[in-house]
Amino acid sequence: MVLLPPLQLEPRLDSRVWGGTHLAPWLGLAAAPAPLAEVWLVYAENRIAGGPLAGLTLAEATVRHGADLVGTVNLARTGAQFPLLAKFLDAAEHLSVQVHPDDAYAHTVEVASGFNGKTEAWYILRAEPQAEVIHGFAAPTDRATCAAGVSDGSVIDLLRRVPAQAGETIFVPAGTIHAINAGVMLFEIQQTSDLTYRVYDYGRPRELHLDRALAVLNYDLSPAAVVASQPLDATRTRLVACEYFTMERWSLSAPVSASTDRATFEILTVVEGAATLQTAHGRLDLGCGAAVVLPASLGSYTIEPQPASTILRCTAP
Repeated sequence: MVLLPPLQLEPRLDSRVWGGTHLAPWLGLAAAPAPLAEVWLVYAENRIAGGPLAGLTLAEATVRHGADLVGTVNLARTGAQFPLLAKFLDAAEHLSVQVHPDDAYAHTVEVASGFNGKTEAWYILRAEPQAEVIHGFAAPTDRATCAAGVSDGSVIDLLRRVPAQAGETIFVPAGTIHAINAGVMLFEIQQTSDLTYRVYDYGRPRELHLDRALAVLNYDLSPAAVVASQPLDATRTRLVACEYFTMERWSLSAPVSASTDRATFEILTVVEGAATLQTAHGRLDLGCGAAVVLPASLGSYTIEPQPASTILRCTAP
């Protein structure tokens, strides 16, 4: 077993037509595309920024170190691939109404892409007054009704609108029609996939993917969008848990010690304040917006808030 150190990655910065202006100043980025729509913090193709694995992509490090990085359970389940993607999104305009396939569809119809299906969850960081997200249909529907709605522009009336509130978590299983609307900035944890089928795009001159979307949509009434959180102790709250990932919020005002499990890795992302991570490999300062991958073989670690911090801890169970 190789005791791998914490891994910080070079983030991928993406400009999209709907992107906002909040991420760059919040993250202290002097040079960033404008508008800055997405920051991919942890992704298989991001390069490791320092330490003995510097220069390797996270995917290359996973192939090289296997269970020491992703853990025994993940290696057995998905092989030598990094199974999660963590990102920030900032929407100044509405994103397209879209849907993602599940694993079964991705691994057959989209096998050439190499991607898994895409189940995701959003932790709302900020929301302007009256900001909303779209999550599922307002009432059960069917393929023909949805297709007709896309054709005549009325599909937007079939959708359920959910108020966006900072601090809430929204779970989006594969097959759920959804959209992030203007005025919302969030953290997203998801399966490693970029398979997105646009259903409706507010007249923008971009490709729609209606045939594939209609094939994977769940036309039933979706479960509640906002997930009820579960306090674990005085500092930790479980925000969401599914077969692909678990996300906790750690609200820290004093040092806390923990340890990685040989079964899986962890992703720590600072969303308020700052912190110092102490491991056998030394100290690592984490400012607001910083993310770090803790390999399964890392073992014990301590987080010291500076002086207080909120950290999202994500794992692949």
